[in-house]
Amino acid sequence: MCDIPGLISRLEAEELARLRESGRERSLDSDLIDAIDTAAGGPGEGRGYYVVSGSLYPVEARDYHLREDVAEAVLLATEDPADALA
Repeated sequence: MCDIPGLISRLEAEELARLRESGRERSLDSDLIDAIDTAAGGPGEGRGYYVVSGSLYPVEARDYHLREDVAEAVLLATEDPADALA
């Protein structure tokens, strides 16, 4: 199960700002994917927070986006991450 408030609280302020700037429609770059993975517990651990949009193949061309509920929480995040889901 994804802990969205926990993930948000473990992201660096700069990473959270970049996620907010990118919004719901823009794809995640490798730096943001790494940041989400790190905040989720390590390499590959953030997979539940972002999804592939479009084709799965070729792997190099995958386009990753935040899940809708995660994007909503990130956009609404306040000083208290638990408020993001209230």
